[in-house]
Amino acid sequence: MSSTFQIEHNRLFNMLDKAISNDLASIAVEANGGRSILFVYPMEDDDLYIAEARNRLSSDNFSFIDLRESFNDFINEIGQENFETMRADFGKEVYRSENFADGTFFEFLMQRINAVLQAGKSPVLVHTGTIYDMGFSNIHIMEDSRVLRAKYPLIVFYPATIEGETIKFLGKEPASHYRCIVIK
Repeated sequence: MSSTFQIEHNRLFNMLDKAISNDLASIAVEANGGRSILFVYPMEDDDLYIAEARNRLSSDNFSFIDLRESFNDFINEIGQENFETMRADFGKEVYRSENFADGTFFEFLMQRINAVLQAGKSPVLVHTGTIYDMGFSNIHIMEDSRVLRAKYPLIVFYPATIEGETIKFLGKEPASHYRCIVIK
């Protein structure tokens, strides 16, 4: 267990508890109309933060969506050979496309998120590093109409580095702070 985790996890989880205890209107005001919470923590502690979240967040109110598992499920659903053909033909559009939604990983993921929302729970996205370099990021998820009109907040676990006011997803991509409450 890293010393960073031991020192910081209580502070960050207390901030998360406070954010999710707010009513949805308060979350939306603080999140620029969004309904999402970006939970930022050191990349090297990804598994520790996810394990702690699974211990703290009740399955009565929250449902975890593991993006690694979701991506595997997506490939299994469409078939490995079909995925490879689509990747060769369409490039990153197999993950997310401006031209079509059906058949993309993004739409597959959004359907999972929407199913959790429809079940009356907050979706908690974990192992989000999976989407790195897929042509979409947290902002695309947070600005999806299904999330923007949800009755429950979306929580995105976000392994990153912090450089001043800049949050860098996996230490590389600057993160959008728009449409979410940022816990860092």
